[in-house]
Amino acid sequence: MSDILTDVPESHRDILRKTLTATLSTVDAKGRPRSTAIWYFVDSDGQLKGSTTSDRYQYKDLRRDPNCDLFIIDSNPFRTLEVRAEAKLLADPDKATVRKLAKVYGLDEAMLVRAEEDRYTVTYRPRKLVALHYELEDFLHGPRR
Repeated sequence: MSDILTDVPESHRDILRKTLTATLSTVDAKGRPRSTAIWYFVDSDGQLKGSTTSDRYQYKDLRRDPNCDLFIIDSNPFRTLEVRAEAKLLADPDKATVRKLAKVYGLDEAMLVRAEEDRYTVTYRPRKLVALHYELEDFLHGPRR
């Protein structure tokens, strides 16, 4: 599996290195979209990852249907990165992934790590990447001709 940073256009690689919040969209049991805010990071193996618990809808949705979409809006709201992906869930009994998330986002891991939770690492395997950057003028008045 390739490193996501080599697949994302250079103009948008910084978005994956920032501590932003992504919108994760999944498909519920009735085939309807469901979105939630998540944190993410690029792990040392080059894969885009996150963490979830077995009691959350995102876990239940991804377990049933791994097709998902991460939509990340940069601190400059005219730059976005969409990652259309297939999610792979892997049990994380040591809670190593959520500990990494805490470190990446500058939090005390005690805020995120709870012994009683069943944690899973979510690896987002990109199928398609959509990197957009609008100029304010284009956004307000449409593309220039």
